[in-house]
Amino acid sequence: MKKIVKVLCLGAMLIGMGTSAQAQFRQGIYLNGNIPTGDFNNDVSATHTTVPLTYTEIGKDATIGFGFGYRVSYRFDVGVGDVAPFANVDFLWNTISGKWSDQYSDAYMSSPTYFNIPIMAGVSYIYDELPWSDIKIFGEFGIGTDLFWITSEGGTTTVVPPTGSTYTVNNEYSYKPTFAFAFSIGAGAFFGEHVSAGLYYYGLGTHNIDYTQGTLDEHPANDPYTPLVTPLPRQRRDIGSLMLRIGFHF
Repeated sequence: MKKIVKVLCLGAMLIGMGTSAQAQFRQGIYLNGNIPTGDFNNDVSATHTTVPLTYTEIGKDATIGFGFGYRVSYRFDVGVGDVAPFANVDFLWNTISGKWSDQYSDAYMSSPTYFNIPIMAGVSYIYDELPWSDIKIFGEFGIGTDLFWITSEGGTTTVVPPTGSTYTVNNEYSYKPTFAFAFSIGAGAFFGEHVSAGLYYYGLGTHNIDYTQGTLDEHPANDPYTPLVTPLPRQRRDIGSLMLRIGFHF
């Protein structure tokens, strides 16, 4: 019995050593361009014609954006290709559309910028049996969380009434970062060992729009110091991005 146990242990050790020899730790950095989808790409309401957009319309009408990412993975040879569990973080940047950006500029106000930081864990499958030895195709899926942050918008406005003294109104909105469940799905190809290109969809979740500072138009009697009479309706945004990612692996 002891001999059988020793043989089994030795066999397990040899299998483990063989698997470790075929496994590869890899790192990668990515550059990407992203096209907003969902509410992120929706037009601002036609009834909203002035800036700032405020919490009622913020988080919409984003332009094509850019970003970068970092990934660590571990490749296992499964006979026909590799399976690679991974973890990665991306930094995505978008601005408001040119039409609204111009209006903010004309009003001497700060325009909002949108940042998404998705953190994902998932798995890739890399197929390496194509006729071209330098090209491998892959597909992958990941889940995680997305941090969505909107920079402050608006600013101060000087009001000159027909009678009385000139006064300044604080018309700035500052927004709280929010988290939501996120997922990614993608496919592409490796060209050699160090360069890849892929097309991805990132579902960045449903985010609540929450601000840290009210403004004059939300308060009764046009007085920013008077408490709100009724709670403001919650605003939510379903955010996504279609992305082209170029990766550099080492």
